[in-house]
Amino acid sequence: GLLFFISSANGQFGLRLKFNQNNYKNWENVLVQRFQIDNRLFSKGYEAGLDYWFRLEKRRVEFMPELAYSFSATTFDNHSIDKFGIGIFSFNFHTHIYALDMEGDCDCPTFSKQGPSINKGLFFHFTPGISYYNATGEAQPILSSMPITNNSAQGLIFKVGGGIGLDLGISDILTVTPIVSYYFYGPMTWKKLAVNGLDFVDSKNNLSMLQFSIRLGFRADYNNRRFKR
Repeated sequence: GLLFFISSANGQFGLRLKFNQNNYKNWENVLVQRFQIDNRLFSKGYEAGLDYWFRLEKRRVEFMPELAYSFSATTFDNHSIDKFGIGIFSFNFHTHIYALDMEGDCDCPTFSKQGPSINKGLFFHFTPGISYYNATGEAQPILSSMPITNNSAQGLIFKVGGGIGLDLGISDILTVTPIVSYYFYGPMTWKKLAVNGLDFVDSKNNLSMLQFSIRLGFRADYNNRRFKR
């Protein structure tokens, strides 16, 4: 069964810190048309996540399921609207494929690897996931009525992405991994955000994101394993 093909994770986990460059073009265009905003909506964001490591036994294909949270906010210098924010909880299933070392049998990732480090450490990743988003918008406090008919939007969406990274062994316990990725999300719906004549209508946005990550990988089991030998 599955346990035959997958080796034990042995206490290996990772912390991921990320910087996101977001594209919320559809929602942004709605705000341009309605309120004449002159800056980007949610253009930059920050994200953090925790993952857990396991791999195939015979091939260097590694899996890292992750729980993550990202946040982005925009404050407008505008007479009608003030602050918009969005938070996204995600479950990501990262699959790292070490194309230059598929037959490798090293106990990676460690500092004491054998062979050229770029061959052992370079990988491509494919990541599907599911996310829950919660977006909010606030009017200027001086207004007596809300210019936004529905000041929040929530929902579940699917995502998929890919990228490239490189494991850099700092010690037998710690590996630092820079990663560059690009993600596509399913449609996010903000009800009654847009205006069509005298009617308020829904606006959909398909988020796309360029992401820069640093993963800190920890092998809490390493000293115990070395002692047992």
